Amino acid sequence: MPKHLLLTLIAAALASGLFLAVLASGLGFIFMFLPTLPLFVIGLGKQPRLALIAALIASALIGLAAGPSIAILFIVFFGLPSWYLANHSLLWRSDGTGRQWMPVGTILTQLTLYACATVALITLFYASQPGGLPQLLSQNIHEAFSDLQGDYGDVIDMLAGRLSFLVFSIAVWLWGLALYAHAWLANRLLSAKGHNLRPNFAIDVFHMPGWMLTLLAICALASLIGSPSMSFLGKSTLISLMLPYFFQGAALMHAVCRTWLNRRFFLFFVYFMMFALFWPALILSGVGLWHQIKHLSADKTSSKS
Repeated sequence: MPKHLLLTLIAAALASGLFLAVLASGLGFIFMFLPTLPLFVIGLGKQPRLALIAALIASALIGLAAGPSIAILFIVFFGLPSWYLANHSLLWRSDGTGRQWMPVGTILTQLTLYACATVALITLFYASQPGGLPQLLSQNIHEAFSDLQGDYGDVIDMLAGRLSFLVFSIAVWLWGLALYAHAWLANRLLSAKGHNLRPNFAIDVFHMPGWMLTLLAICALASLIGSPSMSFLGKSTLISLMLPYFFQGAALMHAVCRTWLNRRFFLFFVYFMMFALFWPALILSGVGLWHQIKHLSADKTSSKS
């Protein structure tokens, strides 16, 4: 048996086994990304197409064990994104002095758009039902917190009625962050053995396309004047699209504090606050957004002169 085929089968078996184990044990959302590790290892260490083949085989195995719907869930949210991230991470061009790798921030921006398109399809699928997806999520939130009714009833009503769009927004953020974290970890493991093809997975300041601002404006407008389903989609997508700006803001923060003596403590404090409270992440997103607006304004001024 060819070595690549054997490695692909091992990666597929590990991915499907880990996914089914996490699903059966109910470990939670974050642990569901563990199956991406073998896919990233073979994709970043060997060939990205092997990661795609392994993901398809793993999806078939999951379908046999848990049904086609679970298999589709795996391939859409874990298999294909893992292959895409690995494939584009190994794209490069020569700048005369060496290899210029495709920026990780650009890849994560594209994956965020993929996630937003998936959210749009799900919203449209439920749009024909009474109340649409917002009503369905509100009912699920009420049922999930039914034991806390009473003193917390008003808070639950507000969460279910007004903030249900955050369910998808937070899921997209966690999805993007978890994919990046597992790709970074896989590349570090490969680097320790000398098998990595890309030097590192650091996120440097990257180019953000100008049409992202137009897309943000469309989402903001839809959230204000659209139908309930369209408003829900606009709010969900608007918050989700801030994820690439968060990566941009984080890259700017790392660049600014690179020479600080207390850099490690400062970064630890910021990221701890981000995961504990979430709002610092929105501040970093605002920094990334302002960076793009400032540079677009500067480019327009220079072009006029």
